[in-house]
Amino acid sequence: MADSARGVRAPLLFHPPLVAAGSALLISALVTDIAYYETALFQWSNFSIWLITAGLIFAVFGGIAILLDDRLGRSGPISWGHFAILVLAALLSLVNAFVHSRDAWTSVVPAGLILSAIVTVLLLVNSWRGWSCAYVRERPAK
Repeated sequence: MADSARGVRAPLLFHPPLVAAGSALLISALVTDIAYYETALFQWSNFSIWLITAGLIFAVFGGIAILLDDRLGRSGPISWGHFAILVLAALLSLVNAFVHSRDAWTSVVPAGLILSAIVTVLLLVNSWRGWSCAYVRERPAK
């Protein structure tokens, strides 16, 4: 019985670490937006746009990795619902980056803060799946 459990292992997928890192950066942008709202120190707004930009870069690489996992046969079928949530979060973050590029208080409050909160909720709802957008296909160990 122990041998049968060891005989099957899941492949290591490329996209979950990239999706998780991008999500962590985008969720952190909400924290810096709240800090800006509370303190009005402009540097928090700068931190927010940096976090959003880095999160979007990871989102692009994560999307490429999802396609790579699928095309190389490393994963099972793509969970289109979870993938759609990630795409929606990335698109809202892109809009949020444009909102954060404005000057002064309106760069964050209220639109940037609301967009960051929506993106955070979407990503946290999606996180129950372990940051994976594809079902893991188990394969026999060699």
